[in-house]
Amino acid sequence: MKYLLTLFLMGLVFFCFAQATNDELLAQAKAQMDNGLHEESINTLNKIHGKTKTKEFVDYFKTVNYFKLLDNGDYPSFEIINKVRSQAALFLKNYSKSRNQGDVKRILDKMDEYPKTQQSYDDTKNRILQEKKTERQQILLTAIRKSYEVQDYAQSLATIKVAKESGYDESPVQYYDFMVKYKLYDQSPSQTYHEVESIVALGNAILSSDHNSLAKLSTAEVEKIKNIVAGLPKSLDEFRKKEEDKRAAAYALAMQRKFDAISDSYNAQEYGKVILATNDFPDRSRDNQKVSYFQAMSRYQLFKREGNYSFSDLLTVKSALEGYITKFNEEDLTSKIEVSAALGDLHKNYPTSQYAYDAMVKREEKKELAAVRRARRKLFTNIGYEYGKLAPIGLRFETGGAFVGFFATVRYGLKSDNQLDSYYSSTRSSQPNKTELIVGPNFKVVDWLLLNIGGGYGVYSHLFRDDYADREGHGKTGYVAGYGGVTLRLSRYVNIIGGASMMAIDKQFSSKKFTQPEFTGGITFNIR
Repeated sequence: MKYLLTLFLMGLVFFCFAQATNDELLAQAKAQMDNGLHEESINTLNKIHGKTKTKEFVDYFKTVNYFKLLDNGDYPSFEIINKVRSQAALFLKNYSKSRNQGDVKRILDKMDEYPKTQQSYDDTKNRILQEKKTERQQILLTAIRKSYEVQDYAQSLATIKVAKESGYDESPVQYYDFMVKYKLYDQSPSQTYHEVESIVALGNAILSSDHNSLAKLSTAEVEKIKNIVAGLPKSLDEFRKKEEDKRAAAYALAMQRKFDAISDSYNAQEYGKVILATNDFPDRSRDNQKVSYFQAMSRYQLFKREGNYSFSDLLTVKSALEGYITKFNEEDLTSKIEVSAALGDLHKNYPTSQYAYDAMVKREEKKELAAVRRARRKLFTNIGYEYGKLAPIGLRFETGGAFVGFFATVRYGLKSDNQLDSYYSSTRSSQPNKTELIVGPNFKVVDWLLLNIGGGYGVYSHLFRDDYADREGHGKTGYVAGYGGVTLRLSRYVNIIGGASMMAIDKQFSSKKFTQPEFTGGITFNIR
């Protein structure tokens, strides 16, 4: 009895442990199936040996996994197709009440689309594989054509390589292989005859293909291959001659562009560029003669434009002009006349010796110094002192140098009111004293002499007597002042001032009785 109880307990423990392990494996298989790992999920399910409910999930998951495997690869094997059918039929038979029966029935219905015999399977598989192959080939051909059209030849060659490795080496691919290699050869600066042989061999191979293969190309594509092959050298000697002709044509084109650039620079008066150009055109050729003319005249025109030159510069220009006439005396009459006229201008209007040049430089230096002195004396601003008997303390400001300038003078007497009253009380006479402000324009007569005309206002101290009020003494009266004078510019720094100031100029003009003016004089110093 005790022995039977022990066995029962051991079986119960094993069953619980096994059930826990089966549940874990089932969860693992479900996760693998959901993640698309169908073969791994089937292997995990094969490890489960459980009771009826667990077995139902195992068979259901296997059915789904085998069905999903149908989508792997281009076309499933006949073995997998039959496995899905048998697995689905077995599940429907064993688990008639399962809630997953609907899913399994839909799977079994879907299997009607797949062949049921080996012969039917082989025919269908071959047809589908051919359709997918044609589709892949079309995709590759489209990619090759697009990269070729945008001249991405490296990408074209890479895609052509993929097509060939996949077995797609038919005439459409060969055509683009031929065209890409020809384009790269045609654009290469260093062509070889080996490349020519390779391209010709490829073109002839395409043209000699059977009718069915060649028919996959358009008539225009076939003609393009024929024309290219016909235009390529047939021998190494012919290749070398074409290379020489090509180099000669490239050299001629480069020289023509160089001549055009020099001519354009000359016409645009960019004489410096013309002079720096290298005249490596064939000796005594039309281009060599014309560039020599451009360079000789450019030196002359640049010499005339710059103005400041040395005697060696003059000799260089003369030498270029004379060299042109000597070398191309009979080549171009029009150019010769222009060069001769330029040379005549240099002989007539420029020094003919170093001594004459040095003398001219000295004369020019004297003119420049005189001009500098005149310029420095032309405009000025000064400040200084101006004296008058009635107002001995004066401040003078003046600016000018152009035709019209400006000046201002303020002068005043030294005596205070108390001093004037005291002087009058003691002497019964008036002591001269006034304060005056004058402003006005100055006018340039010559660079060293300016005429000053101005007016202003002043206050004059004088004696007065009022018999009615029985008062007498010293008083002040305002007046309108007039002024006339000159500024004598002794140097860049010092000026002498002379003038005359008239009191109550408005009354003197109206009565035509002019009193004696107060004469002034002074000195000013230029601050600019």
